[in-house]
Amino acid sequence: MSLAAVLVWLVAVVPGFGAETVVPLPPVVVTNCVFVTNIVVVTVTNYVVTTNVALSINTPTSALPDLSWVPPVDGYDWIQLKSGEWLRGQIKAMQQRQLEFDSEELNDLTFDWKDIRQVRSAHTLDLLFMDGKKAAGPVTITPAEVAVGGAEPRVFSRDQLQSLTPGGSKELNYWSGMLSVGLTVRAGNTEQLEYNAQARLQRRTPATRFSLDYIGNISSINGVENANNNRVNSEFDLWLSRRFYLILPQIEYYQDPFQNLKARVTAGGGAGYDLVDHPNLEWNISTGPAYQYAWFEPTEPGQPTQSGTAALVFGTRFDWDITQRIGLILEYRGQYTSRQVGETTHHAVGTLSLELTKRFDLDVSLIWDRISNPKVGQDDVQPKPDDFRLVVGLGVHF
Repeated sequence: MSLAAVLVWLVAVVPGFGAETVVPLPPVVVTNCVFVTNIVVVTVTNYVVTTNVALSINTPTSALPDLSWVPPVDGYDWIQLKSGEWLRGQIKAMQQRQLEFDSEELNDLTFDWKDIRQVRSAHTLDLLFMDGKKAAGPVTITPAEVAVGGAEPRVFSRDQLQSLTPGGSKELNYWSGMLSVGLTVRAGNTEQLEYNAQARLQRRTPATRFSLDYIGNISSINGVENANNNRVNSEFDLWLSRRFYLILPQIEYYQDPFQNLKARVTAGGGAGYDLVDHPNLEWNISTGPAYQYAWFEPTEPGQPTQSGTAALVFGTRFDWDITQRIGLILEYRGQYTSRQVGETTHHAVGTLSLELTKRFDLDVSLIWDRISNPKVGQDDVQPKPDDFRLVVGLGVHF
């Protein structure tokens, strides 16, 4: 019997077969992606059967790689951000809850410590913890722990880590620096030579910071010197907490014959505090007592050629990374002393730095020096209290 005849017979024999209207299924609102495979429909007795239905409902997956992944041992330090990205380069320091990192691809970077998920370093790092404990060795840092390798491996809680710096047997690992030089040469009707230099040298360990700064300016016109001043500042900081530190000691040397100042030495101590501590913005203040001694160029008759007195030293430093390639540094130092050595003195430097390459910057600096009461010279002329200089130089970091 043919299939057509069977269907005719079913319509005639089975009541309602093929006569009832198939009621459509109510509409389904789909909010996620649904995949249905291998649907089998059997039309006997008006039943619908489905088999092997696969349903996907956008199940969330972790955006971060597994902690078990280990970067290769390739002579570099590795850090992992909260986003899960790994960066390869060299750890410079972690102090004040900020990690300074020299990326192999992105140059010098600064991260807030809370944005760092993992650290892997096969190099020896020196670590300082909140309770004063110290450790040194290869380091593995996870979200919860700090594991220090070496002859006696140890494990610490990550939230107790205060700072870390590169260590080991090489003293060079503790040092970093900057040098910026500007030169102006003019020939013709007027022969002019002007030299400007700025330098900064710094040594850091987890608990200490030593800095040495220099600013110099020498200028001559037609062979006659018309500017010659040099300033050297040295400071040793001892961290007592993440933001508070002692300054023991701080020393400044300054000389400017055109201010009738042959030499001036200021030595003292004090304390400092970080008002703002962010990856791209730092602002600290410091103050303390000091003693100042000054030697003067030959002055008017009856005036002393040298004098010493107590002083109050105060200062601040503002460091802002405006963009990844442009930075602004504002620094001020003041000294309040007696009228015998010039009364209040001020020194301020504002530097706008543009990164040219990984190591070289273009620096534009405005420098202000003021001696409120400069000494009168042998010619009975009192120098002006303020000096301003605009310096453009090429800087190198190391």
